[in-house]
Amino acid sequence: MIKKSIMITGVSTGIGLGTLNYFVKNGFHVYGSIRNSKDASKLKKIYKDNFTPLNFDVTKEAQLKKAVTFLKKDLQSSNLHALVNNAGVAISGPLLHQKVKDFEKQIDINLNGAFRVIKYFAPLCGAEKNNNFTKGVIFNISSISGKIGMPGVGAYTASKFGLEGLSHTLRRELMRYGVDVVIIAPGPIKTQIFDKIDKKFLASLKKTDYAKAARGIPRRMKNAKKIAFPAEEVGKLIFNALHDSNRKTRYTITPDRMMYWTIPNLVTDRMLDRLIQKRSG
Repeated sequence: MIKKSIMITGVSTGIGLGTLNYFVKNGFHVYGSIRNSKDASKLKKIYKDNFTPLNFDVTKEAQLKKAVTFLKKDLQSSNLHALVNNAGVAISGPLLHQKVKDFEKQIDINLNGAFRVIKYFAPLCGAEKNNNFTKGVIFNISSISGKIGMPGVGAYTASKFGLEGLSHTLRRELMRYGVDVVIIAPGPIKTQIFDKIDKKFLASLKKTDYAKAARGIPRRMKNAKKIAFPAEEVGKLIFNALHDSNRKTRYTITPDRMMYWTIPNLVTDRMLDRLIQKRSG
């Protein structure tokens, strides 16, 4: 019997690692992309034969091609049961004070990177002619920021809004192959993002019109970290969605759902503008 396999991008930390852990515990073999060979070796020691590291960067097309060639050979007569597009970064800052190169980097990793992975790995989920193996599901990790634009994370929000649009189009294009595309949209999740507050960047805002708002960022990050869900909860959600015969096209997973999701989607844009202004300064 061939073991079920999935591929996850960005498994060294956070949601990627949590998803890796949950799927391995539930009998899957996981292929995971990692840029750092040290991290690859460490995870291989932990998960042994249940994990195969794929060393590539989602911005490097040559590395992607090499990885897909290896994976196609390794899968033999089977498809990936799921492709989890998780690799990404968050580059913060008010848009008028953000460097163009940083905005472009954000889009290149989170959106263009996801597209590159889909382009090369979707056929290994069955998105190709005359592929008669069990069809896989593509899960794109978006965010509540994929629907709600918050100040200070404009570049990240733009990348996630783009990913959501890409996902809806892709789902409709891949229906002919029987390959589904699902959006996973987390709110605060326990990842290293809470420990990566750029103090140098915050200091740079002291002489701008956003100085007062910037002073409140560490406090808001600390409060969000307190209520954040464990990363493995996202893995559990993906696992359950993969096995759900009535699978939704989009799942939101967030603590304090009323504040982070329900209210922002119930009120008008202008009302939400005022609520955000009052909260963030």
